[in-house]
Amino acid sequence: MTLTYPIVLVQEDNQWWAYIPDLPGVYGVGATEEAAKKDIISALELYIEDLREDGKPIPASHIKKLETDNIQVLA
Repeated sequence: MTLTYPIVLVQEDNQWWAYIPDLPGVYGVGATEEAAKKDIISALELYIEDLREDGKPIPASHIKKLETDNIQVLA
């Protein structure tokens, strides 16, 4: 079975973070976007392995479309 999850990539200082909005706590980090993507794939594989070992269902993504934008506020 192949599942697809949208990820969000965020650059903070000299690191990239990747996370899956559908799966809080599953994230990746790396010096580049590609490294963060590889790390989150590893994290997701471990998460799925744990679910299988515990006999729990593997959740599918509920996100149909993911967009990002910037907003401004006075501070």
